[in-house]
Amino acid sequence: MREIRVLIFIAFLSTINWLFGQFPFIEEKIEKAFEYHKNRNGECLIIMYDGNIIFERYSRNEDFDRLHFLASGSKSFVGVIGVAAVEDGIINLDDKVCGIIEDWKKDPLKSQITYRHLLNLTCGLKPQPMIRNLEKLTWKDLLSIQAKEIPGEKFEYSGVPHNIFAYCLQLKLKNETFESYLKRRILDPLNIKLDWKMRFKDGNPQVAGGAYMTGRDWAKFGEFIRLKGTINGKKIIDSKLLSECFKGSEANPFYGLTWWLKGNQEKVNNFTSLIMDTMGWKDLINSKFIPNDLIFAAGAGGQRLYVIPSLKLTIVRLGKLSPSGRFSDFDFLKILFF
Repeated sequence: MREIRVLIFIAFLSTINWLFGQFPFIEEKIEKAFEYHKNRNGECLIIMYDGNIIFERYSRNEDFDRLHFLASGSKSFVGVIGVAAVEDGIINLDDKVCGIIEDWKKDPLKSQITYRHLLNLTCGLKPQPMIRNLEKLTWKDLLSIQAKEIPGEKFEYSGVPHNIFAYCLQLKLKNETFESYLKRRILDPLNIKLDWKMRFKDGNPQVAGGAYMTGRDWAKFGEFIRLKGTINGKKIIDSKLLSECFKGSEANPFYGLTWWLKGNQEKVNNFTSLIMDTMGWKDLINSKFIPNDLIFAAGAGGQRLYVIPSLKLTIVRLGKLSPSGRFSDFDFLKILFF
């Protein structure tokens, strides 16, 4: 019955599209996108238009309450809570981290690292693409990683800087943990839940890749982003501050504060990044048919939260971690938009 209602609503929107040319999808394209998603280990696909779910399907029937692994999609919450902390007067993005990490004052490179550098992955720390053996490490242990680049000059994809950011923010909070602050400030107002199943030895969450959440809750978070920091007409974060998450750096104009950006394709030919080559995102950035205001959170296994404000769209795609059937953002979005 639910699927019938969804199809009726899609048919209605298709009629609106035919009449006014305002809605970008038709039922056939959505079905083709779902088939592509399913054939690449997809488990959950949700499409929202203007705040309404117009398509929702799971690999296990109507598995609405299942918690899905977000992988590096977990990072999407770190940038947002970072700008919330700015609004609350706890930090400034361009303050130097050594103000709270005293030992870093002695290091000529680490002493120049700001909170913004940590969030946009231009801090210059030695690359650590994966955080292994969490049960043997604490947040504080990550502070000993060596710096090798001048902060701000080079983009290096890694989960370490975001966990260091969480550690620093927790120190600044004093009487509240990073986890409880995120829950109070963002999750509870949105009425969504996040389960940090991956943790360090000290019990702190692996904020760069340890979160689990339902597809619906991640979609609701995406809607909050699309609506510029509001939910049900209530402001949770100032829109101007939230927009800091979606500004690229000189080192990588296609990555903001924990969020990937489509941005201006004119810059892509002058920019090289191993992860962007590996994931095929240069094709996405160069595409003419995908709106330039696309922003997205991305994790291994094709975990994706796409937000396209100009089209009033939020899309969640979740899948299994598998070496086969690699998910391509470009191919998936091309089916929907081209």
